[in-house]
Amino acid sequence: MKKIIYCLVFSLVVAMLGGCGTTHKETALEPMPQVPRNIRIKIADVSNDTRKIYDVDVIGMMWSALDDSLKKRQLLWTPESTERPLLLEVHVVQYEEGNIVLRSLLPLWGKTLLVLKGDLKKGGQVIASAETRRVISLTERGMTWAAWSKIFPLSAEDMVSQLLKKM
Repeated sequence: MKKIIYCLVFSLVVAMLGGCGTTHKETALEPMPQVPRNIRIKIADVSNDTRKIYDVDVIGMMWSALDDSLKKRQLLWTPESTERPLLLEVHVVQYEEGNIVLRSLLPLWGKTLLVLKGDLKKGGQVIASAETRRVISLTERGMTWAAWSKIFPLSAEDMVSQLLKKM
């Protein structure tokens, strides 16, 4: 009987910690930087500099997320575009897939992490550089299922925003 009570108390404490750990910060949206209408960006390269092989296609997911972010801003270069594109090169510097079970039981473990470095080039010359670091942990976005798939769009949005501000 004591074992059942201990298990129930432990479960209650874990549930309370998980519920209290989530904070949603209300932040004012920054206005999008004014980019000339004739600017188009072509993704030239996305590389995995971690030298590790993951269960997910890190390069493909990052490429797709960058593609979506540029499309949303109407900056993606297409073959029909008449403008000469700026070239975007992004390097995945660090990636940790994370684990929701560890994230819920041990708040400092199990986080999902993605660190990127990116360069925007015009004619071979770097015109803007940015670095972004995104984390999904118990205190950042809380109990998120499939955090490994959600961190790529968040990082891509952050990368494109930073590069556009520095242009």
